[in-house]
Amino acid sequence: MSTCFDQVGHVVNAGAERMFGYHRDDLLEQTVERLLPERFRGLHGIHRAAYFAAPRVRPMGQGLDLAARRKDGTEFPVEVSLSYVQTADGLRALAFVTDITERKRTEEALRLQREALYQTEKLAALGTLAAGLAHEINNPLGVVSSRIELMLSESADRGLPVEVREDLHVLQRNVRRVGRIAHGLLSFARQAPREHEPVNLNRVVGETLLLVQGPMARMGIEVETSLDPALPPLLGDAGALEQVTLNLLTNAREAMAGPGRLRIETRPAIDRPGWLELIVADTGPGMPPGVLSRIFDPFFTTKPKGTGLGLSLSYGIVQDHRGEIQAESKVGRGTTFTVSFPALTGPIEA
Repeated sequence: MSTCFDQVGHVVNAGAERMFGYHRDDLLEQTVERLLPERFRGLHGIHRAAYFAAPRVRPMGQGLDLAARRKDGTEFPVEVSLSYVQTADGLRALAFVTDITERKRTEEALRLQREALYQTEKLAALGTLAAGLAHEINNPLGVVSSRIELMLSESADRGLPVEVREDLHVLQRNVRRVGRIAHGLLSFARQAPREHEPVNLNRVVGETLLLVQGPMARMGIEVETSLDPALPPLLGDAGALEQVTLNLLTNAREAMAGPGRLRIETRPAIDRPGWLELIVADTGPGMPPGVLSRIFDPFFTTKPKGTGLGLSLSYGIVQDHRGEIQAESKVGRGTTFTVSFPALTGPIEA
């Protein structure tokens, strides 16, 4: 689609009217800056003057993030190429504007698909390794744990010094921690298919909240919920989805580490018909880009006592439900997780 401008608009074609939502009479004798977001208008006026001082044919927008503005104020990505022509009335510039909204959307979808495929392949390879490690760890761990318990139970009869008994308790706590890690490895490696049935996501959220509302209240965390009562069901495993929800809520609580606000929302996906979303947003310290890009990697954690498996497990469960999980975070402004699932058609009992 194209439109023609010099210092003011002289020619506006039907394509430009459709693209920008203006009638041609609204654009005639107006500068091209009217079609730009306000934040770009001042600088663009300087560029326009420079172009007319030294006109040349050139493509624009390639590799650049350019935006245009419709009459209703909405912005959309564009590519622009320029050419010029000499007329009896002087120099005229011709701007060819292409709306690249669909292309950008397709590129983003392909990027997300590539990331999901890479993550899935990585999780599968690590799952095989994790299963072997967990098996090898559990056997000697059971022996060590049982011997420590036996020694503690007989400590009084044997007259063991207090210092030795304290050391045995330290060993016992750390053996149990290793046991939790081994259990996490087994859960991470488990590839057994889950039985899926219609699930009410609001019910999953409600039941999970019952498990965390006590600790949240004691920490001074205000919980805000906005659960769409008309939310359609999804096909899934309620227990597995509770595990995902619990992990997200627990991570949010630990991130805030004190008074804060937690927002939990369910809703139909805004830009994706036939999908629904679970949103968990906290007011914690947020994460820098280097941390955010790794949060779904197995064994990556910023917690002193974390195993780094919680979000990896959640990622695998969401993938098993043909869903997607994404995180947005800014340092000092909190973190928001958005989990999306394809919805089933038809209602489900509350």
